[in-house]
Amino acid sequence: MESPYELLLGALEQTASSDAVRWLRGECTRLSRHFEENPFFFAFSGVSRHFDRNAEVTFPKGTAEVLQRQIPGLCLKHWDEFRTARTVLIGLLLTLDRPDRLRTLERLTSSADIRELIAIFGALPLLPNPEDLVELARDGLRTNILSVFDAIALRNPFPERHFTEEGWNQLVLKALFLGRPLHRVVGLDARANPALAEAVDYLAHERWSAGRKIPPEAWRCCTGYVTDQIAHDLERVAASPDRGDREAAALLAVGDTTGRLAPIREALPAECADVAMGSLTWDSLGALLATPV
Repeated sequence: MESPYELLLGALEQTASSDAVRWLRGECTRLSRHFEENPFFFAFSGVSRHFDRNAEVTFPKGTAEVLQRQIPGLCLKHWDEFRTARTVLIGLLLTLDRPDRLRTLERLTSSADIRELIAIFGALPLLPNPEDLVELARDGLRTNILSVFDAIALRNPFPERHFTEEGWNQLVLKALFLGRPLHRVVGLDARANPALAEAVDYLAHERWSAGRKIPPEAWRCCTGYVTDQIAHDLERVAASPDRGDREAAALLAVGDTTGRLAPIREALPAECADVAMGSLTWDSLGALLATPV
């Protein structure tokens, strides 16, 4: 079976210039035979001199299917030549039998520019020994640069698979603080937990006390963990003049099996009917909220 990096190289050959791919293959061969840190750094930065930053890589259907079977949840949408070529080099680094490979990756990350950071963090689900990379990912989430945060938090299956509950909850809450679209967080439903539901409800009270609102998508984190307090607060959400709030309340109410949200089903019959028919889902609500008006 071809490695993910060979598959990425093959996809690059469909888009990038033959000279650029030849250069990248040559660098990989040279570094594999005799690895040195500085030449690796030069090759990583040298991607910008050989590949087109604006050219999206078109992944052959077979390649995309293989990668997505190997790494469920992997999203290859909008991968450009820069990101793809750099992922190949990072993959090479971490497959080498070198005790200092993680230190090299950390040093690379500490000096990387924004596009390089996006490549590094976007590559995480493709890399071996993921348990060694969790702290690197969590450190990356401290950024306030949205594109870098998004590379870890959105359309990336790494956090769902490898973060502790505490780390996962911090990721989701920061995504809320930064106004990021939660429907693009891979594993949001699978990683739901009572501590996160309680934190979201607490955040709602903080926002309401300050005369602000919480994004409707946030209530998705309460699915399966609606307490009496959360049920009471959701009645307020259901009575909101905001369509998104009402639809979020309906989505929770239709899925509720405790009876706590029965009053919401009665208050929002049209929205609940849309949920029952499948025309209203958490993903459709998230996509609508993310669409500029």
